[in-house]
Amino acid sequence: MISLPFTLETALEHKIAEDPEWLAGVAWGKPRTGHLEGPVKFHIADVLENIEYQRPAPTAEEREALRLIALIHDAFKYRVDESRPKIGSNHHAFIARKFAERYIHDPVLLNIIELHDEAYNSWRLGARKDRWHHAEERMSALLSKLGDALPLYARFFLADSYTESKSQDPVAWFKTYLQERNYTFSFWQ
Repeated sequence: MISLPFTLETALEHKIAEDPEWLAGVAWGKPRTGHLEGPVKFHIADVLENIEYQRPAPTAEEREALRLIALIHDAFKYRVDESRPKIGSNHHAFIARKFAERYIHDPVLLNIIELHDEAYNSWRLGARKDRWHHAEERMSALLSKLGDALPLYARFFLADSYTESKSQDPVAWFKTYLQERNYTFSFWQ
């Protein structure tokens, strides 16, 4: 067992953290753009801390769900084949979802694990390639996939994004995109 910079709380969290594949994933990583903290376990610690500081606080059920998403969402970057495009079955979020299916049976949580980078990827399509129309189409598809799970997704996206080494430009764009479509959440302070 590796040392973790956060405390596991539930029996399910402990079970996930005993899995050798998850342990390898959270130990992986060097400082890199967007993740200056290095190993994934430190990013998870930042996300878990951000969940604790959200106001109004998530309900107990939301908090438990957000913690599970945080534990798994980036833990499989080490399984991505860098010689191939990072899409489909070679994307860390897809691999994370497949792992999560062993432990989690809630389709909402599984979808958020798999889609957790979609808002960022949509913004990147506009910001880096000046394809804002396609970025908005991608966001529209995301909203359709999420349905009623959008508030939980938004909470996680903010917790995942409010870290020291990540640009806040995607967050600002995400908020504006949703506000322009009359989506607002009390935790956007």
